[in-house]
Amino acid sequence: MRLQHPNIVRFRGYCHETVWLYTEFEGQTVFAEISEMLLCFEYLPKGSLDVHLSGGSSEFDWHTRYKIIEGICNGLHYLHDQIDKSILHLDLKPANILLDDNLAPKITDFGLSRQFDQRQTMSSPNRVGTLGYMAPERIDEGIITPKSDIFSLGVIIMEIITGHRHYPGVSGTSSEDFIELELKKWRNTLEKAQGYTNLEMDCEQIKRCIQIGLICVNPEWTERPTTTKIIKMLQGLESLDRNISDEVESSADQLNLANASSRVVRMCWRR
Repeated sequence: MRLQHPNIVRFRGYCHETVWLYTEFEGQTVFAEISEMLLCFEYLPKGSLDVHLSGGSSEFDWHTRYKIIEGICNGLHYLHDQIDKSILHLDLKPANILLDDNLAPKITDFGLSRQFDQRQTMSSPNRVGTLGYMAPERIDEGIITPKSDIFSLGVIIMEIITGHRHYPGVSGTSSEDFIELELKKWRNTLEKAQGYTNLEMDCEQIKRCIQIGLICVNPEWTERPTTTKIIKMLQGLESLDRNISDEVESSADQLNLANASSRVVRMCWRR
C-alpha cells in the first residue's frame, strides 16, 4: 500500500542487494552471503519535531505551532479514516514527525504500525512503544485501538503548546487553572509581538487546542474523540462547551500514574 498525503512522509523506493563478503562467524572467518535492504524516503531538511521542542523552548510562533498541530491531525485522520483499511501508527511522538522546508509536519516511522479493522479491538502481550506517549490501556492491558494513537496525539498537542509534557493535576493545579495559566503565558507573548492584530482570535484558538489535547488523553479510551471529530473541533465545527473538568482531572491522575510507571520500567531496564 502506497500512502499519499501531504502530512505523511513519502516513500521513494527501496534497495535489496546481496553480496558475498568475508566475515567472522563463531570465531572463524567465513565467506558468506550478506543481504542488505534499505528503504528510501523523502528528505525533510528541518529534522524532527522533538529537536525543536527539546528543553521546553521553541522558536515557533503560535501560527506555526497551530499549522503543525493541524497537519499532524490531518495526517492521522488520513491513516485512520481515509484509506480502505485503517493504519494504526502505534508510536506517534515528536521524534517521528519530520518537518519540511515550510515547517509542514509529516508522520514517519511505521515500524510498529498495523492495519486495523474499525470493528475490532486488538490485544497484544508486547508493550512496545515509547513511554510517555503510550496510552494507559496499552501499558496495563495491551489493548490496541485507533484511540491508542489519539492518546499519543493529545500528548503531542500539549507538548507543542506548552513545550513540556506536563498537565493539570501536577502540584494540585486544576484543569481550569492550567488552561488559564497557559493562556496567560501565550497572551503575554502575543501582546509583546509588534503589530499583532489577532490577539483574541488566536487566544481562543490556543484555548481550543488545549481542550482538544486534554480530551484526547482521557484515560477511558472509549471516551476519546475520533480523528474526524478532532478535525471538526479544530475548525470550530464541533462544540467544546461541555464540561471537561472531571475527565481532565481524571486524565491528569492517569498521566501522572503513567509517568510514574515509566520511571519504574526504566529503573528495571537499567538493572
